[in-house]
Amino acid sequence: MKEDSIFRKYYKEKKFRDRKNSSANEAIDVIIPIIDTNELFKINITSIYREIPVNRLIIGNGGSEDDSLEILKEFPRVKIIDQTKNRTLGYCLTELISLVETDWFVYLHSDVYIPEKWYDEMKKNKDKYDWFESDYRVTTLINVNPGIRDAKRAYSGGQMGKKEAFKKIVPKIDDDYLYRNEDIIFKELIEKEGFKWGRVLETQFYHQVMNKKGEKEQEFERVDIQLLHDKQWEIATFLKQVKGIIKYTSPKSYLIYMVNQPLRALKWYKAINLYEFTKWVEKTNRSWLEYLDISEKEKEKEPTPTPIQKVYNGIKKILKPLIKKLDSLINPKK
Repeated sequence: MKEDSIFRKYYKEKKFRDRKNSSANEAIDVIIPIIDTNELFKINITSIYREIPVNRLIIGNGGSEDDSLEILKEFPRVKIIDQTKNRTLGYCLTELISLVETDWFVYLHSDVYIPEKWYDEMKKNKDKYDWFESDYRVTTLINVNPGIRDAKRAYSGGQMGKKEAFKKIVPKIDDDYLYRNEDIIFKELIEKEGFKWGRVLETQFYHQVMNKKGEKEQEFERVDIQLLHDKQWEIATFLKQVKGIIKYTSPKSYLIYMVNQPLRALKWYKAINLYEFTKWVEKTNRSWLEYLDISEKEKEKEPTPTPIQKVYNGIKKILKPLIKKLDSLINPKK
């Protein structure tokens, strides 16, 4: 029998244990930036105090509107910093780091649960590294609509029907041929026998994607998670990613990929002025210029002014001599 799954641990642990009470001499600061949290936030914070001798838990509040701040009132030595005016996570982190008072500190996300011995294993590496991270696992707890409304095939997991519909089907089934395809085959055979198959869209069941307790079923290796499509959010995020990497790093193969992938998306969205962007790169960190997925034609092509820009440029051209004359009258040369 396998040990308790991580999901059981999420909802099983209730007792609060403060490791600082037994390891006060090791106490270190912990920083966490938040903008709202998930329903496991309390158990996540509980796991932090259980495993890490927390000197202070420094929270960067980016504008939480849920019950996160109320939950934090239940824990000791919490310092909350108002970061609602900050625009980026990276800047929030630099501010939190500047407030750390211990020689070593831990940086965590609000949706992270700390397992037993995490801190004990991490601190063993203090002589080897100055900044280091642990391995990690992703646990998926989201309610996903797989989009089967218009699908022609059947899906198993929550069905009901007449036994009569299977009267001529059951005798035909051989043991070697139905495994994770029974939904499709039952549907086809039922319809072939003249019965009616359908889908009820007024209700749903919840299909759990997680490893089984026994050894017979294969374990899941990965889950692909896709956020709801929000064009403006993606554009703003991609621009920060691209510009941040270019401004603060030198070109390396993996960084080049992490710049050009969102850059292609920005080009596809027509959300970036490549001429002005190239000029910005040249001014900010010109070592990146040759690695950008931008053609020479795109780099050199100055954008055509919009009608409003043309009017504005015309007004500036007319007013320029007048402004120059007024300037000479107000500030005459000696």
